[in-house]
Amino acid sequence: MLDAISAANYHYENLESLFKNYSERNLKNMSVIIDVNHSNSRKRPLEQIRICKEVVEFFKYSYEIKSMVKGIMLESYLEDGNQPLIGSVYGKSLTDPCLGWDKTEKLIYEIAERL
Repeated sequence: MLDAISAANYHYENLESLFKNYSERNLKNMSVIIDVNHSNSRKRPLEQIRICKEVVEFFKYSYEIKSMVKGIMLESYLEDGNQPLIGSVYGKSLTDPCLGWDKTEKLIYEIAERL
């Protein structure tokens, strides 16, 4: 089980709670950038696609969430996946698994159409 520090935090309820928390503090510039990789996708790069689309879908239901979300951060590289430090694949991550550029580009266009 994931602890509170590494638990997913992009769900509608999480963002609603964050907006409420910000509002209670009378913040003037409520903002969040959602990291769709790492704990949210559990480092499964293809999950980033689903999560991005899900977050954008929230905008239909909540003006507050739409106004607060300033960006979505995903982990992308030229080629899908990752490789060991001694790997020899040009454009493939040596660290976390990533979306390849083709999938990233498609996702960007799909998000733009929904906005």
